[in-house]
Amino acid sequence: MKKIIFILSIAATVAIVFHSCKKEKNINLKDEPTEASYSQQVMERIIGFGDKMNSSMKSGGDMHIDTAVWNLEALISYENAYPDSSSRDFITVESYYTLHVNGDSIAIERDIQEVYQLMLDSVDYHLSQINASMKFLVFCDVELTEIIGNTAYVQATNGYGFNLVLGWYTPIDDDWIWGTYGGSGLAGNCNGNDFTSDGSNEIQYRINHPAVQTPGPGSYTDYITIYRTGTNLGYDGRIYWDETSTIDKCLLVNTLNDLLSDAHNLIYNYDDLNTTEYIEGFRPQGKDFISIEIIDDQVPGSSGPFLHQYKITYAVPYYASQE
Repeated sequence: MKKIIFILSIAATVAIVFHSCKKEKNINLKDEPTEASYSQQVMERIIGFGDKMNSSMKSGGDMHIDTAVWNLEALISYENAYPDSSSRDFITVESYYTLHVNGDSIAIERDIQEVYQLMLDSVDYHLSQINASMKFLVFCDVELTEIIGNTAYVQATNGYGFNLVLGWYTPIDDDWIWGTYGGSGLAGNCNGNDFTSDGSNEIQYRINHPAVQTPGPGSYTDYITIYRTGTNLGYDGRIYWDETSTIDKCLLVNTLNDLLSDAHNLIYNYDDLNTTEYIEGFRPQGKDFISIEIIDDQVPGSSGPFLHQYKITYAVPYYASQE
């Protein structure tokens, strides 16, 4: 298990939000493998691909674009990401790349190697732009968006954590404005004497950093990011939604802790596809929770309700051998 350990002071930082689309990818491994065999196959595949990408020799091989995309995501996440480490703040950033493919959607490995290096450069650049002493890559979600002619367009959505949270969750102990919509700073607490956070940030960093943690797997594959708000049938007010459209609405401690508890249940409970009357949770079958970004938003319209939008990332775990 990879984990970053720091002893640093906490610095409050405004999160910059970059939107992304969702698309699930599949790995062509044996049907219904055991945990051990699946992990072994994944490790062998990633290590073999990594040897090619990190070699100083230009490879003359090729692979299907879908395979290239899966391999790029898995390798960068395995070598560079720390999904089981915790941070106070979290952002996602999108980057875009192109690959030449033939009529059968096959890409040359030396071209894939160049994209791999560009992706690593993007990670380094994004980290350099985060003004925090503790910062790290949480995940890298690589997707094939489209193929036009002989050009494959690839999108990488990187999630970054920064600023340490010391420490299941530390209770919220102050009243906070629901979120920050517009303006240059955070909305702050209801007393107006602390502008380092807001209601959505208080929920977000606790979900991303539970006080009680269990050992995680070696790493993850097949990332998927889903979006949820409080408008769908069955949510019953479990995600913040304000029909009064009050931009400075104060959420009391009990309300915030209720929303925190509801967020936990919705995130960790599996999606029950057999019912439309009550939503147990958002978690896809076979995937683990990775991180959440809570976006403060407003329903389109001059006086539309204010709301929290949950942007939740899940992935399939695999287990590295213990050395």
